[in-house]
Amino acid sequence: MSLRRMPAASAGLAAVLSLLVCGCGSGGGGGRAIVVDSLADEPLPARGGMTLRAALDQAQPNDTITFDRSLNGGTIRLTIIGEAHSTLLGEVYTANVFDGYHERDYGASALYARKDVKIDASNLPDGITLEWAGGDTSKARVLAVYGNLTMSNVTVRGGHSEAVAIAGGSQPFTLARGGGLAVWGTARLDRCAIINNRCTGDPNASRDRGTYGGGIYANGLELTSCVVSGNMAEGYGAAGGGIYSVGGADSATGVGNNTNISGSAITGNRVAAQHAYGGGIFTLSGGPMNLATMTLTNCTIARNLVEDHPEFPQAGQYYYRGGGVYMGGGSLTVVSCTIAENAVTGYPATFSGKPNMGGGGVCATIGNAHVVENVRVRNTIAVGNTLNGQNEDWFAGSILAFYSEGYNLFGKLDFSQILVPVPEWNDLDRKHYPKQGDRDGVTLAEALDPGDIARHPTAVSIGTDSGMNAVTWYAPAGEAINRIPGGRKVTEHVRVGCTGYGGPEDDLINFVLARIRTVYGATLGPNFGAGFGDMKGVGWHGPRETWPTNPENAAWVKFWRDLDAEIGGRLGQVGLGDDFWSTFGSETTESGLLIGSSRETLSYYPIATDQRGMARPRGGMYDVGAIER
Repeated sequence: MSLRRMPAASAGLAAVLSLLVCGCGSGGGGGRAIVVDSLADEPLPARGGMTLRAALDQAQPNDTITFDRSLNGGTIRLTIIGEAHSTLLGEVYTANVFDGYHERDYGASALYARKDVKIDASNLPDGITLEWAGGDTSKARVLAVYGNLTMSNVTVRGGHSEAVAIAGGSQPFTLARGGGLAVWGTARLDRCAIINNRCTGDPNASRDRGTYGGGIYANGLELTSCVVSGNMAEGYGAAGGGIYSVGGADSATGVGNNTNISGSAITGNRVAAQHAYGGGIFTLSGGPMNLATMTLTNCTIARNLVEDHPEFPQAGQYYYRGGGVYMGGGSLTVVSCTIAENAVTGYPATFSGKPNMGGGGVCATIGNAHVVENVRVRNTIAVGNTLNGQNEDWFAGSILAFYSEGYNLFGKLDFSQILVPVPEWNDLDRKHYPKQGDRDGVTLAEALDPGDIARHPTAVSIGTDSGMNAVTWYAPAGEAINRIPGGRKVTEHVRVGCTGYGGPEDDLINFVLARIRTVYGATLGPNFGAGFGDMKGVGWHGPRETWPTNPENAAWVKFWRDLDAEIGGRLGQVGLGDDFWSTFGSETTESGLLIGSSRETLSYYPIATDQRGMARPRGGMYDVGAIER
């Protein structure tokens, strides 16, 4: 039996044995260090040794599981299903209405812990590998933790989480989530590789049993210098081929920054489903009432794939979005990243007036199913991503606002579904782009060197380059070289609001049309907008939280959508951005509406190192993207 289960009379003997058998010492933070010195998968330690399974069983929340140096580069081949019905929290819907997060059955896990877990292989130069070796005849994820997981220098591979029918009860299938890791808590991973894991969901449509996180499923997530490659999520509805981040659904404050990924490669992952989202990463960022942010810094997100599942015919509605990253909620910040050669394929259609496909590289939700907030991006390359073979790198979706912070290289940006202006939020301008150093219409070859690509030695892609070793980074080229001046950067965003709106004399739209003719008459023509007629009385109406559902706003929404169509591409990919709205000051329309503008200033310094941890030049010119040449 494990030492912690010994009777009280044996406590003294247990302490001695823990030093002799477990190799326990100080683990820092008041806990022990439990040393694993065997690659065997056994529930009890062999005489004079310690297995990982036994160490996990014995470890208390403050203990740290470490590894003897003799295990350097070794693989622990897991063959025992430690828990056939792993319990973690999961969302529940009652009568198709969200009813919070409750304990659910996540199915089989090779290793399962209902406590905080720390696994540290940082003393091993080549790390340690945890591999599910049961194959497809006996499927299980590698590790599930109902608590926080802290893990360093560990490779997790070969896990397969599958939806299995459950007899009786309210949950008909186990939840196929986290083929490699499933964590309800925060997963803090440093220098880890989550590779070639899989989730296979049930074949039926359901509101609450989607297939999530081929590699990782976690409530909170912090990744540093990790590789997440060659993972897959498939089912009727599936999301997050590499990573599915809930984003801190149980946050007490409703705000936070619950997903941080830095210095990492999320590449060669896949989602195949009739409702398919986020080939590389899916972020929900907290769900209802939680405005969390996912931050990506110095990351390469490449060659991930979203596709239709061939076993599910196109019945009812079907969606394919976000080859690299999909935002299901919250906000997204992207700093010094490379997002390239991701792809979305499927069957195009329009449902409720919205396109069912979007975002070969990055996509936010379209419509009212979830709440997405803002996007902020700087010093980033997003090129060579495709939607059914056509270039589309960034689909803004129904976000509140898109903020460039400068020095970005984009291929194609699509703002067609961004939310229309809302005067009450002091943000008539939703597209704060372009800024200093920004350029769009950039091709893959103009920004990246196809002859200088690094690949992982063991991870095999299942994405757009399926069967090849997964990409970990691209070297910059051409337009990305020496683009960013050193030192402090300052970016200014324009905020324009209006008061007095919504009455029968509301002439804000007429005022805006007149300004467009003044600023862009040479390009759009002196009579631009005449076909709209007199728009007096077509204004915005509250309430501010639920205004999209107010039928009084239908004419307002239609106008802004029609205006974008009327402008077409004649003002570049952004249409009306900061360059236009900066022409407004403090002004009054003929009907007495008061327009006011302000400026928000952001300052930052370029990231000091690149994805590999290599120093960027001090005081000189920096490269755009995740890698410094």
